[in-house]
Amino acid sequence: MATPNLQRPMALPVRLQHCLSGDPPIPVLYDLTFLNATHASLLAVKDPESTRASHFTVTVLNGSDGKRVPLVLKSTDTIGKLQKSFLQKRPDLTGSLNLAYNGKPVQGHQSLGELGVKDGATFITFQRCHGG
Repeated sequence: MATPNLQRPMALPVRLQHCLSGDPPIPVLYDLTFLNATHASLLAVKDPESTRASHFTVTVLNGSDGKRVPLVLKSTDTIGKLQKSFLQKRPDLTGSLNLAYNGKPVQGHQSLGELGVKDGATFITFQRCHGG
């Protein structure tokens, strides 16, 4: 039976950080590369998983006749693309397609991710009446 080759953990240097309140010093671990450094900066790195656009299904409910149209979109797609996809399936609504999400009208330039749209969300069509 082979014995595993265990390595001792590398001990990090400790610097005592003195407290102004008179409490005992606190040991703080630090890396030797920062021993003589006067400044350091951190760079935020996005996780590749979170930057990838996720696909999900949204439903557009036609408020006039109650018909539902499911669409598969990405979180980076805009409302304009959602409208275009919807009109390909329901060309009879061309010219009067207004959409609302969570009770609020949405604009064509907004992305689904911006609006916080989740899988299974429903958009509702509505008619805008111009009166006088």
